[in-house]
Amino acid sequence: MDALDTILGARDLVAVLGRQVPVRLVEISTSGCLLESSSRLDKGTTGSLRVTFEDELYQDDIRIMRCRECEGSSNPYQLGAEFLWTTNPRERSLRRVIARLQGSVLRSGGFEPRM
Repeated sequence: MDALDTILGARDLVAVLGRQVPVRLVEISTSGCLLESSSRLDKGTTGSLRVTFEDELYQDDIRIMRCRECEGSSNPYQLGAEFLWTTNPRERSLRRVIARLQGSVLRSGGFEPRM
């Protein structure tokens, strides 16, 4: 029996299936964010959100809290996600860069308040 057979034969085997889902970050706050995607994700789906801002990569764990279909958009699904506190915010945590992200959007005139 080789090492792979030993691992696959274990009674406590746990597997994780991962995939990359391209998303567009629409809004962000200290508790979560609004994303747009061409893929539907079920409520409760967890993953890592990675965002590049000013040539730096930031990342946090998230859980999808809602998925809404939006007609007439290139990304037909809006995803409401909350940040998971699986670790304390690190140097490259999205939760640490939120103020800079929001300030940059306001300075560039890219922010449109909702009515």
